[in-house]
Amino acid sequence: MLARPEQTEVRADSQAERLERRFSDLVDTCSRFSQDIVRDAGWNSASVGLFDPITTNVEIARTVFGKWSLDILTLLHMRQSAGFQEIRRGLGRISSRVLSSKLTRMQETGLIRRDVKPTRPPRVAYSLTDHGQTVAKLGEPVFLYLRLSGAFSVQAEPSP
Repeated sequence: MLARPEQTEVRADSQAERLERRFSDLVDTCSRFSQDIVRDAGWNSASVGLFDPITTNVEIARTVFGKWSLDILTLLHMRQSAGFQEIRRGLGRISSRVLSSKLTRMQETGLIRRDVKPTRPPRVAYSLTDHGQTVAKLGEPVFLYLRLSGAFSVQAEPSP
């Protein structure tokens, strides 16, 4: 027997409400987690004043979410490991110079590792460090929330 349209709407609303509650619970949990970490690290208003959290957070955001960085992080998260040219092809219109600069910066921050393979000629493979994997996994619920909330819809990029 088919459900009446109004029953289907009630189920959809109920499911949307359930998802919204779960994400709200996640936000509360993450907030408490952050507060606990700050407390456990021994930070207080005086020690936090030793560094500018806004400047630090902006620098972190530029490194992790800046142009091409998130693309590189996502590609390596999905593929596990990739060579320089494979990353370049996977990203499309990035120049070799910019890619090299981004990979170096991400390596310096501990997000990715660069492994030189002992072959002739030598091959280089890039992969996420444990730190990079953690960042990628922490981002998954954020992107899932944005997709499910309807805030963003995925659109195909225009062809060149």
